Amino acid sequence: MLSESDKIRSFTEKVIRAKLLSKLDPSKINKDGKHWKAYLSLDGKIVGKYKIPNEHDREMHHSKSQFIAQSLHLKASEFNDLIECPLTGVAYYKLLKARVK
Repeated sequence: MLSESDKIRSFTEKVIRAKLLSKLDPSKINKDGKHWKAYLSLDGKIVGKYKIPNEHDREMHHSKSQFIAQSLHLKASEFNDLIECPLTGVAYYKLLKARVK
């Protein structure tokens, strides 16, 4: 059984979208298709991509939130912090730089 720190909390798609766009400053966003896809860059090199949810007020399915967290190279607790604000965009990129080499 997962502890509370190992679970992604419930957030609406709209909230996740707003935080991802404001904090992560993607190097490129592909707006074609049903869902936007954003690309992460470190030192000018693309190191990953992630889905940006639509602006719905409904709760994001846990599995989709988990998939986004994994795409961002984040543990569940770190993803929660990114959305709830203790983890800033600058701190996220420092964390990402340490994980992606």
